[in-house]
Amino acid sequence: MARTIPVKETLTVEFKSDLKKYGDADLFEDIVAFANTDGGDLFLGVEDDGTITGVHPGHSNPITLSAYIANNTVPPISTRCEIIDEETPVLKITVPKFYGGIAATRSGKMLRRRIKIDGTPENIPMYPT
Repeated sequence: MARTIPVKETLTVEFKSDLKKYGDADLFEDIVAFANTDGGDLFLGVEDDGTITGVHPGHSNPITLSAYIANNTVPPISTRCEIIDEETPVLKITVPKFYGGIAATRSGKMLRRRIKIDGTPENIPMYPT
């Protein structure tokens, strides 16, 4: 079976290790950064080098996680969460581009994504200026 998960990170693709359960606050920040840029896909259970290690059991319910993300982003960001069965289950979170201004985490953080000089993506803060 061919791999359906991308092999490297881009502006619209991000990998996060979920071996030790990726932190909720970090997850909300990633979602907001995607929404404030071009949208994209976040893969929980994939290491930065593209190695598939699997989603943590605490993130294995896509419906609950999608609602949890909406409740912790302002305005609520409607994501599509799905489990992809590769070598081991991976959670794919699809984030739409937000066109209604700027999205933030419930705690007030506003971020966006950019590509660093080495070609890898990163999330950076957004400022009023």
